[in-house]
Amino acid sequence: MTESTRPHSAKLPRVPISGRTFKLAELLRVGSSPLSPWLAFAFAVFVTVSAFDDVRLSVQTSPGGQLPWLWISCTVAYWTVWMALAFRPQWVAALFVLQLATMLPQAVIGGPLLLAFVAIAVAAYRASLRALAIMVGSFLVWQVIWVLFVAHLGMVQLWGYIPATLLITAPGLAIKLLRERALQVARDQKAADETAARAAVEQRAELARELHDVVTHGLTMIAVQANLGKISKEELAKEHALTEIGAMARNSLNDLRRLIVAMRTEEAHAQDAGPQPSVACIDLELSFADTQKQLSGLGCPTHIKTSGDLDQTPNGIRPTVLRILQESATNIVKHSGNGARCEISMDVATDHLELVIRNRMTPGKPRLPVSGTGLAGLQERASRLGGTLESGPDGGWWRVHAILPFKDRQSLH
Repeated sequence: MTESTRPHSAKLPRVPISGRTFKLAELLRVGSSPLSPWLAFAFAVFVTVSAFDDVRLSVQTSPGGQLPWLWISCTVAYWTVWMALAFRPQWVAALFVLQLATMLPQAVIGGPLLLAFVAIAVAAYRASLRALAIMVGSFLVWQVIWVLFVAHLGMVQLWGYIPATLLITAPGLAIKLLRERALQVARDQKAADETAARAAVEQRAELARELHDVVTHGLTMIAVQANLGKISKEELAKEHALTEIGAMARNSLNDLRRLIVAMRTEEAHAQDAGPQPSVACIDLELSFADTQKQLSGLGCPTHIKTSGDLDQTPNGIRPTVLRILQESATNIVKHSGNGARCEISMDVATDHLELVIRNRMTPGKPRLPVSGTGLAGLQERASRLGGTLESGPDGGWWRVHAILPFKDRQSLH
C-alpha cells in the first residue's frame, strides 16, 4: 500500500521522557518494576494468612451452616490479585477486574475494598502502565455502579472514593516513571558508548590502512631511487638519487608522525606538541606537482591536467585523493619498464571530483614485491565516501578511475 493510498489514522499524542519522545502507545507499554524477592514473599505470606482468616470468619458467622460462596470467591479473587502483584504483574489487570466482579453484588464489603485501594497503589509501581490504566478505569466505573445502585451510599461517597483512587496512584507512578527515565538514560549512554567505541575502532583501522599506504609509498620510492643510484655511473646522478632519498624519507617521517599523533589523541591533548600536519592542510596542487616530479625523476614522463578549483575539494576527501596518487605512483614504479609514460587528470565539479591516472603498460617483471592490497584498500575508501574507484587495462594503458562525491559521504577522519 503506497503512502498516498494508505488510510490515515488518528495520531496518538507524544509524551517526552528523558530527552526522547514517546508515543502514548509506547508509554503504556512501560513494563513492571522490580520487586525484592523478600518483599514479594512477605506479600504472599501476609495476603495468604489474611485470606484464610477471612474465609474462616465467613464460615463461622454464616447463618444456617451454609457456605458464603460469594464472599469466599471474593476472598480468593483478591488473594490472586496480590499473588500476581508479587510474582506475575502481567496478569494483575485481568485478575483485578475479576475481583471487582465478585465484589459488585455485595452491599456491605470492607476488607476486599480496602485491599482493592492498596492494590491500585502497589500496581502503580509494580504493573505496566497499560495494566494500571485498565485497573484504575475499571475501579472508577465499579465505584459509580456500586455506590449508586448496590450500596446506595449516594453521590457524596463518590467524592471520597474517586479522588482517593487517583491520588494513591501518584507515588508509585512517579517512582516508576523516574525509574524508567533513569533506565532510558542508561540505555542511551550505553548506545552512545558503543557508537563511540565502534567509531574509534573504525578510525584506528582507517589510520592503520593509511599508515600502510604511507610506508609502502615512501619505501617504494626510496628503494627505486637507491637502485637507480647504485647502477648509475655518474656522480651527479648518484648525488641526485641520494637527495631524493633524503627528501622522501623526511616526507614519510612527517606523515608517520602525523598518523602516530592522530592514533594517540589522548596524549596529544594532554601535552602541547605544537602544530602538527593535518589532513585539512593537504595541498592538492603541491601533491600533484610532487607526484609528477617523483615519477619523472624515475624515468616515467608524467603529464598532469587539472580543471576546476582544486581548493574547493572538501578536507575530508583530500586524504583519499592523496592516497590514490601515492598508490598509483607506487604501482607505476613497481610495474613499469622502459618507455613508460603517465597521464594524470582531475576535474573538480560543483558536487564531485573525477580523478583519472593512466600509465603506458610496458613489458617487464615487477621490480619490487607486490602486496595486492593497495587498490582494494582504495576501493574501500572510495566506497565509504560514497564514490567509486575502478582500475584495469584500457587499450595498452593501465587506468585508475575514481569519482568522489562531495555530499552524502562518510568522513574517514
